[in-house]
Amino acid sequence: MPLGLFLYKTLTFLIAPFLGAIFRRRARAGKEDAARINERFAKELVDRPNGPLIWFHAASVGESQLQLELARRLIGEELASCNLLFTCQTQTAAKLVTAAVSEGAFLERACFQQMAPVDTQKSVQRFLNHWKPNIVIVAEGEIWPNTLLELHARDVPAILINARMTEKSILGWMRWPETARKVFSSFDLMIAADVQTQTGLSELSGREVICPGNLKSALPAPTVDEHVLQTLRKETGERPTLLAASTHAGEEALIIDAWMQLDPKPFLIIAPRHPDRGDEVDRLLSMTRAAVSRRSEEDPLTAQTEILLADTMGEMGLWYRLADTVYLGGGHAPGVGGHNPLEALQLGKPVLSGPSVFNFRDLSKRLLQFQGYSIVHDVDELISAYPALPVSEDMSEMLKADALGPMSTTLQSLEPILQKAELAA
Repeated sequence: MPLGLFLYKTLTFLIAPFLGAIFRRRARAGKEDAARINERFAKELVDRPNGPLIWFHAASVGESQLQLELARRLIGEELASCNLLFTCQTQTAAKLVTAAVSEGAFLERACFQQMAPVDTQKSVQRFLNHWKPNIVIVAEGEIWPNTLLELHARDVPAILINARMTEKSILGWMRWPETARKVFSSFDLMIAADVQTQTGLSELSGREVICPGNLKSALPAPTVDEHVLQTLRKETGERPTLLAASTHAGEEALIIDAWMQLDPKPFLIIAPRHPDRGDEVDRLLSMTRAAVSRRSEEDPLTAQTEILLADTMGEMGLWYRLADTVYLGGGHAPGVGGHNPLEALQLGKPVLSGPSVFNFRDLSKRLLQFQGYSIVHDVDELISAYPALPVSEDMSEMLKADALGPMSTTLQSLEPILQKAELAA
């Protein structure tokens, strides 16, 4: 066994007795659902139905949306009647997936949402003994050695889709080459979102890695209730609107600072990445003395409202459509690496982002060639960039073309594995 893998297994074994206390502390801090902690240890799981099952695993909201869209495409094109299991790491993603699998094509089969098991040997074994997946599809960067090696030992195909790795992450794995080779070669198929990840994974695994582009370009724009949208437009008076979307701690202060210096001030919508930060953002807004409405509290929205705190789930499609300019969070928050700008751009909304977008480096470089996407380094640049120039026709055409390739290639690449496992229709 490679030294790095031995050390990882030893560490996860030693820390296992303390994980219960760690998760209870996280629950008290609002980072875990106390009622679902046992799922983290593969206990108190819902019953598994008979028949084959595909396990889709993701980290948080963006990756879960990707997995849901992939599952919809598979249901419509390739997938025979089988059960679907979705796991994730965050409460926000869990709520999103639970809502999604309760409607549409997912109603035609058994679909489940569970919290992801911790990567200790006993928890992983309990989880796999219970669910017995026929195939596992992992999104982006969820690399858990104990889980992958256990799947490999059970001869369960594992697929990595839309893989994205930062240069720092790749270099970290390269310090343990034998461990990396053992872990990444456990995947039966790896599909990268960008060339940097493709090159890194190929070197780490010694295997071919395909790179059709970022699969998130195939995600449809979020849907909305048109009646609700028209009501909101009437309530806001269709004023010029600045949306701060998917913001993190520190970024709300930045956008408020910029907004207070704008003259005239646009209507401001702040939609934090994690709605459970609503109280924190609300306290910050109280210092502005602006007229604030809070969506989660169902505060009335009037023509006099200056700022809307959109601390709810599943309504981003409304906020994007109301906006004239989108400030996208994650680019000014340390360690986050930016968020996906494609949803806003697909709706024709120009995007301003902070400079730290290492999770979308290749995509950002491409988008910067067109009008409609800009990097702002500080408050002054944000003020100068507002209102942002509209999305150019060239940008729109590029986005349409990109939406076709990655998903098609991914589905084609999955087909042989699905057929071998007798899951394809």
